[in-house]
Amino acid sequence: MTDTPLLTLENIGVRYGKHLALTGLTFTLRAGEILALIGESGSGKTTAARAIMGLTPACAGHIRFQGEDITHLTGKARRRIWRRMQMVFQDPSASLSPRLTIAAIIAEPLLAHGHSAAAAQTKAKDLLDLVGLPQPLLTAPPTALSGGQRQRVAIARALALEPKLIVADEPMSALDVSVKAQIANLFVDIRDRTGTAFLIVAHDLALMAGIADNAVVLQSGKLVEQGPMTAMMQTPAEDYTKMLRDACLDPFELVAGR
Repeated sequence: MTDTPLLTLENIGVRYGKHLALTGLTFTLRAGEILALIGESGSGKTTAARAIMGLTPACAGHIRFQGEDITHLTGKARRRIWRRMQMVFQDPSASLSPRLTIAAIIAEPLLAHGHSAAAAQTKAKDLLDLVGLPQPLLTAPPTALSGGQRQRVAIARALALEPKLIVADEPMSALDVSVKAQIANLFVDIRDRTGTAFLIVAHDLALMAGIADNAVVLQSGKLVEQGPMTAMMQTPAEDYTKMLRDACLDPFELVAGR
């Protein structure tokens, strides 16, 4: 992890009709960092993630990625950014085509960006190893996999173009407790091996406590608190953050051993 600003949000606002879903959101994510975006349902955290990816337009402020203002990019300009910034969604069952094999799913973005079929297949094998899945699954459809395995495939696909940042929207919320811990630890392993930064949207402060370097806490579309995760768990500055922390029976139990 370095001090290089990879992603910067400056006073971002997002409006849905008359409802202001996000207002004044400002934070910075560094290269190689794992940043947790924390809040309850309706806090605006998924809205922030979608605004970063250009899937939901911001009505105010600026989003900068690697120094470039990407706030209002569309079309080819946005697709160029997506080569360096990928997203993992909450439900892998909905984001993976049941008609394709795992190999085809992982190879799809590579083929779309001009890689040969042979190179894409080789890369798919390497990525399956990276996310901890056995090679025989390459020929299987996603319906043959467990929820945790499908999420690993989604992560492998997001890594195919070697992005600098992966935005993961509640990537563990649909999984069993033990599988959540495995996927959480996988993010750390991938960061350590590839240098990829992660912005992970989550409502579970306990799950993120053992893996995130820093955290941003949102409530009702507004920034409540941000800073190092360790300090936030030990001495939260705001009552809302303290409430989220105190709701955890053991902030580190899900990632024990890391």
